[in-house]
Amino acid sequence: MASPAGQGTTLVVGASFIIKSIDPGRTVETTSNMINHATYDSLVTFDGEDLGTPKPSLSTEWKISEDGKTYTFKLRPNVRFTSGNPLTSADFKWSFERVKNLKSNPAFYLDSVQEIQTPDPLTLVLKLKSPFPALLAILSSPSLGAVDSKLVAEKGGVSGPDAKTEDKAESYLNNQSAGTGAYILTRYVPEQEVVLMRNPGHWRSAPPVERIVIRNITEPATQKLQVQRGDIDIATGLGQDQVATLKGVPNVSTRASLAATTFYVLMNNNPAVGGAFSNQKVQEAVRHALDYDGIMAIAGAGASRLAGVIPTGFPGALDPRTAVKTDREKAKALLREANVGEASGQITYGSDQVIWGVQMAVLAQKIQADLSAVGIKIALNGLPRATALQSYRDAKNQVGVWSWAADYPDGHNFLVYIPGRTVGKRAGWAEDSTPAAKELADLARQAETQVDDAKRKDLMQRIDKRIMEIGPYAPLFQPAVPVAFGSNV
Repeated sequence: MASPAGQGTTLVVGASFIIKSIDPGRTVETTSNMINHATYDSLVTFDGEDLGTPKPSLSTEWKISEDGKTYTFKLRPNVRFTSGNPLTSADFKWSFERVKNLKSNPAFYLDSVQEIQTPDPLTLVLKLKSPFPALLAILSSPSLGAVDSKLVAEKGGVSGPDAKTEDKAESYLNNQSAGTGAYILTRYVPEQEVVLMRNPGHWRSAPPVERIVIRNITEPATQKLQVQRGDIDIATGLGQDQVATLKGVPNVSTRASLAATTFYVLMNNNPAVGGAFSNQKVQEAVRHALDYDGIMAIAGAGASRLAGVIPTGFPGALDPRTAVKTDREKAKALLREANVGEASGQITYGSDQVIWGVQMAVLAQKIQADLSAVGIKIALNGLPRATALQSYRDAKNQVGVWSWAADYPDGHNFLVYIPGRTVGKRAGWAEDSTPAAKELADLARQAETQVDDAKRKDLMQRIDKRIMEIGPYAPLFQPAVPVAFGSNV
């Protein structure tokens, strides 16, 4: 059990594991990022819930050229890896090149980087192909943390062009971290637990808690019971039902923090898949048919309505007060105007999925009932998470209810909803489908290279608003992550 700060001992955390690897060069999953955030330091970081202001970490300062294509970072002096090796700019160069050449999940983070220079041991220069103002936020990812290049190379790590086939360091990095972080990975038992020990030589000074144990507890009810009994100190995988019943429980506190995630309804824009739901008037009717007050009750305390697809707090997000309002008479009128006959189909979702405390099956049932109220007949197509996810990725959902979590803290990450991009493709929304779709795609390309912050914010707002006017989505809410913890934390 955790002791008060400064006395050491152990902090036990309950989580529902999403881990494919703990090797930072291969990692984007939630639990892996949580672990690597503690074991690997990045160039920049963010302070608490402020996702708009990058702060120094291993870089003490940085400069961006006027054309937005050169980033120069000054590294913190006298930092050492847990092996004792000194951190230099060469370690960052090696780490970044390994991420790019592994061609694994986080490789896209560095797509904009053309060249990495190390003019001296404490200076790192990134040359970009074209301006890309989201890069600074991306560089906060633990996947782009500094890896001890000498040690990892000894353990089979490769950073060169053949890294994808020749790198053999993953098994080592899944059991022993090689970073500068406040904690050191000492044990990983797949699907069971992760153990972290504090780094006594951390550049910020040793953290107060000596040992952190993260246990895989997949059932929210079990996490609730264990935090009540004191078997775990922090429960991170609770459902909203569990949080509600913990209110007033002695020695247990709860809180919620907005997650950079969008929950939304997807309607397939491809007539061969979407049927009536590929019609823009039907899509608009769906947006007005939904009972948002009831949906927010499912989202739980602390959640926020969304007026667009960009979460609140990111530059470009629309004011939640401007979100579509429930208007079922208008929805019925739009269905008549659409003149598509009976609007019917099925909604696909992960029947066993609980995301940030939201049960996707309950949310899908609510959407089914809301659409039925205006004459839209939707059958429930709940599938196991992996099967449902594959159908979604293959653009085979007629209607789906999904969420998109930010890979990095910048509104640019939500341009995936643009026609022809990741979510756009999953919605059957091609860039060349209409002149309006092409115009929107062009606007997105302008936004992602705009280096003037005010102009970029304006472009992002225009894009978000336009997606709501012509896109096949109904944004629902931004969830609040529920957490319960013992009074001794």
